Formats: sequence, structure tokens, C-alpha cells
Amino acid sequence: MLALLLLQAAATQVPDIELNLNLRARSVTIERKGEARLDVRGEGPGNRVDVKVEPKAEGRTELRDVTVDVHAEASVQDGVKIDARAETGTPQ
Repeated sequence: MLALLLLQAAATQVPDIELNLNLRARSVTIERKGEARLDVRGEGPGNRVDVKVEPKAEGRTELRDVTVDVHAEASVQDGVKIDARAETGTPQ
């Protein structure tokens, strides 16, 4: 019974770093075909990124009523110092 409780507690562990975004746009114009990527790295277990985009572009360059949901999380080992930096720039 104790082992079951420990496994359940480990499965519901809260990440050390978590990012949740819900973006909505009335219209989106795709000027250049390419790939966008978000990587999350940590030194512990449980690093993941989930992205949902509606509607799918499927070759179109004009999209209406676009919704993007991003959920990213990472964990670090005990005793590791967390140093976060953000870089911003002008979109190309």
C-alpha cells in the first residue's frame, strides 16, 4: 500500500518551471513557410512541451479565429540553481 502511495505521489509531482499560454488572434497571415519550435530543458525528469493550434494552416496563408495553446514544463534536480533568461527581438 505504501509503495502505491509513493508511486502516485511521484506521478503527480509539480514541475519546477511551468509555462501556460493561450493565444487568440482574429487573423493570421503566413508570409513564409517554415517551422516554429519550443524546447524545454531541465536536469530532472518530466520535461515536456504540448502545443495545439486551431485551425491547421494546411497550405493556406490567411487564417481566421486562430487559437494556440502551449503548455511547457521542466523539472530540475534538488539543489540546482534556476537561472532564467528571456531574449526578445524583432520578428523577421
